Amino acid sequence: MAVTRQMIFPLAFYKKSKFNGSKGKLNYRIEKVSEGEGEEKEEFFLLSVWKGPFCYDATKEQKTTRRYPFSEEGLDAVVEELNRM
Repeated sequence: MAVTRQMIFPLAFYKKSKFNGSKGKLNYRIEKVSEGEGEEKEEFFLLSVWKGPFCYDATKEQKTTRRYPFSEEGLDAVVEELNRM
């Protein structure tokens, strides 16, 4: 089953919350992360992916992470990446 844009929340959701989901045996988490301060501040999506039955907090070393721009296009790229996996 493919992950669709409608299956994950709109961009505004990620300003305050994280999204955890799964696709078969693949688990994933999408969250907004900020680095830097002031004009140097960068905001991006962090996609964490791991296999297995355990939740995000119980899986420490087996996660793969990727960064995407915090934008509608970035969220579309997250969906595309999830479907490639």
